[in-house]
Amino acid sequence: MARTPSAIAAVNGDFFNIRTGESENNVVIEGDIIKGVEETDSPYDSYDNLHSQFGIDWNNHPFIDRFGLDARVRFNGQTVHLDGVNFREDSAAFVLYTKAVGDSAPVDTLGRDFISVPLRLESHRGDTLIYRVDGELQRGGWMRLSKGGAFAAGGKSRTSVERIARYRGSIRVITGLAPNRARLRTIVGGWPRLIREGKRTAEYADILEGTFPRFSSGRHPRTAIGFNRDSTRLIALTVDGRRESDSGMSLVELADAMLKLGAYEAMAFDGGGSTTMVVEGKVVNRPSDEKGERPVGSALLFVISR
Repeated sequence: MARTPSAIAAVNGDFFNIRTGESENNVVIEGDIIKGVEETDSPYDSYDNLHSQFGIDWNNHPFIDRFGLDARVRFNGQTVHLDGVNFREDSAAFVLYTKAVGDSAPVDTLGRDFISVPLRLESHRGDTLIYRVDGELQRGGWMRLSKGGAFAAGGKSRTSVERIARYRGSIRVITGLAPNRARLRTIVGGWPRLIREGKRTAEYADILEGTFPRFSSGRHPRTAIGFNRDSTRLIALTVDGRRESDSGMSLVELADAMLKLGAYEAMAFDGGGSTTMVVEGKVVNRPSDEKGERPVGSALLFVISR
């Protein structure tokens, strides 16, 4: 009899767009890239860069790194760099949209000059998706994703979509992340790294990952994830704050707490009102929002098979 997975605990995950729920970093679920970025999609960092992300491979080995999308499209003897998956950084980007965003998606809500072509997904093997064109080139409006996806582009990348729209053979999309840390089953982003190889790095977060003093040095509710030196034990921590009885922690204090718990590698997830820990179906911390537990864009679940 097949064993049924059961979540015994969970913590909130990545920073996210409070309006749409979209995570700021790469998202990988069961090996599929749900969102792929070459640069973290955050309006709050002091300079544009990739933020830290927590990953698990298919052997349940954990990683922390600043992963970036490394993807390309092959068709008719040509190879074209892919700028994003379900994410468009700028008006010139060449992007793949998949069924992960639903049956359709706006080409450009600001009315800029985008084009798209619908795709039919024929197969999905490992990091390679095989598509065929499934309709005519579209200018503006909404992209139809009912058969599996669409390419969209603007600016200098329009020619790639125009060439693909005329091609009737198989189109290969090879998706990956750099650095290549084995094939990852899960990725949840956050900000920033707290500990690297047993040494605290939180005090350098403003320089390394573009955090800012009010965020890094101030005391706030926090969530952190990490693991011990031989990767046999995951460590999740939530810290309450913004009350007289709960002051929160700075990033350095959070790193020190994770070190005391045995973390050899650690990073922060979203904090503030998002900070939440659930154990066996019950919220065990005190979320700082007046209304209590906040809907969040992502969460990391600890799952066992019974």
